[in-house]
Amino acid sequence: MPINFFSKKIIVLLQVSILVFIATACSNHYDRIEITIKAPQWTEGWVYFRVPDFGSSFADSLLLNSKGEGKISFNTKEPQVVAITTDKKDYPLIVSAKPGEKITLTYSNGWQADGSPETIQVINFQNNINKVSQILKNFQAKIDAIDSTEILVKDSLIKVYTQLKDSLRNGLQNEVYMFVASNPFELTSVFVVNATLDSEQLLPYTSNSKLYRKVDSCLTLLYPKKQVVFDYKKTIEYHRLNDSISQIENSLRPGMVLPPLQFQTFDGKYITIPGIWAKWILLCFWDKESIGNSKNLKNLYSTYKPLGFEVVSFGVKIDSLMLDNLAKSDNLGWYQVSLNDTYSINKLQLYGIARLPGSLLIDKSGKVIAKHLTVNALGLKLDSLTRVLKPKPVLRPRIDSVITNPPQ
Repeated sequence: MPINFFSKKIIVLLQVSILVFIATACSNHYDRIEITIKAPQWTEGWVYFRVPDFGSSFADSLLLNSKGEGKISFNTKEPQVVAITTDKKDYPLIVSAKPGEKITLTYSNGWQADGSPETIQVINFQNNINKVSQILKNFQAKIDAIDSTEILVKDSLIKVYTQLKDSLRNGLQNEVYMFVASNPFELTSVFVVNATLDSEQLLPYTSNSKLYRKVDSCLTLLYPKKQVVFDYKKTIEYHRLNDSISQIENSLRPGMVLPPLQFQTFDGKYITIPGIWAKWILLCFWDKESIGNSKNLKNLYSTYKPLGFEVVSFGVKIDSLMLDNLAKSDNLGWYQVSLNDTYSINKLQLYGIARLPGSLLIDKSGKVIAKHLTVNALGLKLDSLTRVLKPKPVLRPRIDSVITNPPQ
């Protein structure tokens, strides 16, 4: 009995080892992916294929025949995302190919796919985006063609256009959300979740961050070493950064009032903002990479300084010595403040400044009038502000025009 027991145990261990060996061999087995293209509009043209896992260069290229047809194949052991282009700039086709699949892409008033269920879904979704985009472009062209004198008609069509755009956009948003939420382990989800309509994200990261992170965690679990997953992580970090920047910038908008803060200028003076004796104050924020020519601003300053305009320039990570040299070399007459330590730099967030260069135009009470104005726009704004304050001239009748009654 002991001999039989150990014999059976050895047989079981051998069977398990064989299964593990087979599974390992299968996981390392390369299989062929075939992609056939039938595109009459690309007749006798080159088509380029990019596979992120194969490096930054193009994986292969294909010259289509006189009918716009051609076939190409890749060897891979795991699913791949293949981006297809003809100009190496725009990628009208994204294919999700699994080992062993034979995918056919045909163009006839839009792209159709066969041989890959996931690719079919992605192609159909891209076709829907293209259709909506074309509908909106045609509608916008009709609005632009209306004569400027027909204001009521144009306003009416703009309202209809806005409603139509919102309706179509909502439909696409639901389609994107359902696809990504149902397929978080599919590689194409990283492209679908970032889909745009007229350069605007269908699913903004701010309101859909959980979905973005869900795709990230699922794909990281399944494909921890794939380049497309690494690239997606970078995309999420980019969205997070933009999200935090937007939150900072929106924390102080035109019409809101600055919190009072005290600063020390490079020459040792203390100023409080608001608190400077001026009707309008321009707060400029810059660093070494964004130092611009101050000649135009100097001209505005000399023009509007007598009318109550003042400037405070903040050099971020700029020491007082450099500010002193800059003020002397450019003959700058306004306040110069150095923000060269962590405590001072953190004050930028209180002013809603997340990117450099930046600027705020405020009134004497600290109320924000405008943000990030160019020099030309600042000149126009100051001109309008000074016009408002100028007293209207009193019209008096000329003496010779006054009719007097002659004495009787």
